[in-house]
Amino acid sequence: MGAEHWSDEEILAGLYGAGPVDGHPDECADCRQRWELMRRRQEGLRLAEPDLSGAFLASQRRAIMARTEGRSRSSGLQLVPWLGAVVLLLLAILVNRPAPKLQPAPEVSDAQLFEDVFSTVSSSEPRAVETVRSLFQVNP
Repeated sequence: MGAEHWSDEEILAGLYGAGPVDGHPDECADCRQRWELMRRRQEGLRLAEPDLSGAFLASQRRAIMARTEGRSRSSGLQLVPWLGAVVLLLLAILVNRPAPKLQPAPEVSDAQLFEDVFSTVSSSEPRAVETVRSLFQVNP
């Protein structure tokens, strides 16, 4: 801060221990006078007893609780139409979706089934190897 006077904000911050610590009010008579004036006001505010009755505080509490309860109810009620619309939309999509067409299973004889099972069991190589081999086979 140097030769500049402290602003009111800097003096207030200094009174609460959050301001500059360069000791300027000790060196400057104007800033020291303002510092002392604000310090006396601060002490006067600390010593002043608030003039509040229990009934006044209770009525304030009831008013605050009524306002906060009203907000929580109204915010929940505002979501109900949106949630209903989303549920109806999902139901409409599920109901109107066409069913997949089923393909009849091909007829397989017992001999062909046993042959497929035997070839699968008797092969020492996994099925994936057949796919890889087919990539490198040259077709005439």
